[in-house]
Amino acid sequence: MTWLGIDVGTTNLKVCRVPRGTTAATGPGVVVRSVRTPDDAEELQDAVRRLVGELADGERIEGIGVSGMAETGVPLDRDLRPLTKLISWRDQPGVAQAEQLRAELGAEELYARTGLRLSPKLPVVTWRWLADTQVLDRTRLWAGAPDLVLAALTGTYATHLTHAQRLGILDLRTRQWDPDLLAYGGLDRLPPVVEPMTVAATTPDGVPVVLCGHDHLVGAWAAGVRQPGQVADSLGTAEAVITPCPEPVLDDVLRQEGISTGWYVDGRHGCAISGNGAAGGLVERRLNTLDRDYAWLNAVLAEDRPPSEQFIAPYPQGRQAPAPDPTSMYDVQRPVDDPAEEMRALVDALSFHARWMAEEQTRLLGISWQSTVALGGPVRLAGWMRRKALASGGREFAVLDGEATAAEGAALMAAEVVTGSPVKPLQAKPIEVSPQLAEVWDGAFWHRFHKVVS
Repeated sequence: MTWLGIDVGTTNLKVCRVPRGTTAATGPGVVVRSVRTPDDAEELQDAVRRLVGELADGERIEGIGVSGMAETGVPLDRDLRPLTKLISWRDQPGVAQAEQLRAELGAEELYARTGLRLSPKLPVVTWRWLADTQVLDRTRLWAGAPDLVLAALTGTYATHLTHAQRLGILDLRTRQWDPDLLAYGGLDRLPPVVEPMTVAATTPDGVPVVLCGHDHLVGAWAAGVRQPGQVADSLGTAEAVITPCPEPVLDDVLRQEGISTGWYVDGRHGCAISGNGAAGGLVERRLNTLDRDYAWLNAVLAEDRPPSEQFIAPYPQGRQAPAPDPTSMYDVQRPVDDPAEEMRALVDALSFHARWMAEEQTRLLGISWQSTVALGGPVRLAGWMRRKALASGGREFAVLDGEATAAEGAALMAAEVVTGSPVKPLQAKPIEVSPQLAEVWDGAFWHRFHKVVS
């Protein structure tokens, strides 16, 4: 049996074909196709149909799973044609409208209902901006990026619970739309919400299609992060630390720490998410500035050694979480003449910050942090991952090195839903570190990094 997984990412659209029984990330028999994610809804749908057709040709496809970025969508007219380009989470046109919502409802009340921090990237704010620009009057339906994929394959529009909760209008306790927030956004023309771990629709050929959810969360699920105490570190241009918990926790202390909360992709657990907008993107920019490449960086990071004595605050646009601080910026405490030392200091600071996010999340949730799995493009930098393992305070640390983890996870989730049998997670590779060196790093975290930035 063969399964397809689709991930609509911010940068790339990935489709993969996964044979039944695969447990290794991008293991034998897994085939991946990738293109730049189109910013036009119809072009996105065309690309999905083309890639699915290529991978399904000559194969017996038992099911298709769909994951994708959140807070990204498009208004559709009465003929279900796009009225704008895709409006992504990073476009954020409604800055003024976000401030208006803050004045009318308040950031605390929004969090108490939705588990989200008030931000211009929330679609409810985008809808108010569309209303102010008269586009909303012509809107028949708002469709998220994964919703467009489902429609391209089946003709049916629907949205997953974990995408619905990122719109900024879902009451987490009832899993129903909040009437006050709907009224603020001015839009109630939305696809129905599909419960997790169910078939959303079928293709004309009868192939079941499963909406799997927010791609960060699908990747975490694929990596085996499925119970409280496990942490996923999803790395890319930015970084997200994901912690499953028994149920969503709507505590204002979490909001003050910059931590979002909601339902996990399985629909049974809750989860908390902290983010750092600087990760792989910041490393790449500094390498370009220094006129160095990744091979050079891997060599610089190759040795097991204590953390850099140099201190860097790894926040080029301020810190999101914990302890949000828009004034905390990327900063080299002393001038650095040695590029290698600067990059070691930067990687060490990013590693310590990831630990801080995980430690604060689990502490506030009352969960004992046991283990971490890192996934995403930057995990190919072995030296960085080893330093992250050293920075993790002696906890288990493993790396899932896959080409398209969220897409593979969507395929595996589709297999579990369609067959009704549990599917094993992808196999992450543990990183063993010296307890003595880990103790040195632990001291540096508390006495150098944490003491300064917190």
